[in-house]
Amino acid sequence: MIGRALLLAAALPLAQGVAQGVAQGAPDTTAAKASLLAADRAAAQVAAQAGVLAAAFAPTATALLPGLDILRGIAALTPHMAALGTAAPRGATAWTPLQAVVSRDGSLGCTSGVLHRVASDSTQPRTGRYANCWQRGRDGAWRLLALSQVYAPAQVSTLPDSLPAAPGSTGTTAARGANATRDMAAADRAFARFSADSGGPAGAFARWIAADGMMLGARAVPVRGPEQARAAFAGFPATGAFQWWPIDSLTVASQDGSLGFTIGEAVITSSPGNVSYSKYLTIWRRERDGQYRFVFDIGSDRPAPGRH
Repeated sequence: MIGRALLLAAALPLAQGVAQGVAQGAPDTTAAKASLLAADRAAAQVAAQAGVLAAAFAPTATALLPGLDILRGIAALTPHMAALGTAAPRGATAWTPLQAVVSRDGSLGCTSGVLHRVASDSTQPRTGRYANCWQRGRDGAWRLLALSQVYAPAQVSTLPDSLPAAPGSTGTTAARGANATRDMAAADRAFARFSADSGGPAGAFARWIAADGMMLGARAVPVRGPEQARAAFAGFPATGAFQWWPIDSLTVASQDGSLGFTIGEAVITSSPGNVSYSKYLTIWRRERDGQYRFVFDIGSDRPAPGRH
């Protein structure tokens, strides 16, 4: 157990060195991504030991797990901690990181990759995708602030262990005195209003996704960029409704405002008798025009209100 615990700490010296570079005003996003991916890999390797994995989480961590309501805070997440790792196939890590984005100042970063699971009532492996968002403290250690997981369709038994290049960590720094957390939540609300009032989900996702952004979702191959985002909703009924709203208290931005995320809930009505409930994690990057557009979006189902 001690040896496995050390895996989680192995990423810290590199992260500390990068943090010192950031403090000196010379952030290196390549090195920051490397240290972040190392922290994510270490967490995946020790995930089978809930007590060890818990050390990777910030006390205020938020988890979006399939079929559950949003879990807020480490106390709410702890009863589900073991499931994050013990459901992985024997001899495998709980997840495999494939991509990372980081803020310009190196204070915040998010990873994404392939999820490995075995259903509780079956020996057949199940797969999916995930996104983890991390914050780096003054000690240089990365701590998990948010995670979101979603299963791929049942007919998808494996997912590719590689993806095209990750979205760029080229977010622009917000102006001094700006409230990036408020601005990201406002962008998410504008995104939702456009879907409800103007362009529907096809037009909204095409407008707010970054040119290199990705929709991870419950699909074998992620959607990428505006054209594919629009096509992904081509079959959504014209009379349907896709509504969502961010939860302000769960919105987090990097210190420089270049990167952050919103967490919220959604209701999807494809017909009067067909309503589904979900939750989402959307990762935002501040573009050169000062607007926030998302680089990753991932969600999963949640219980209908009143059904727990």
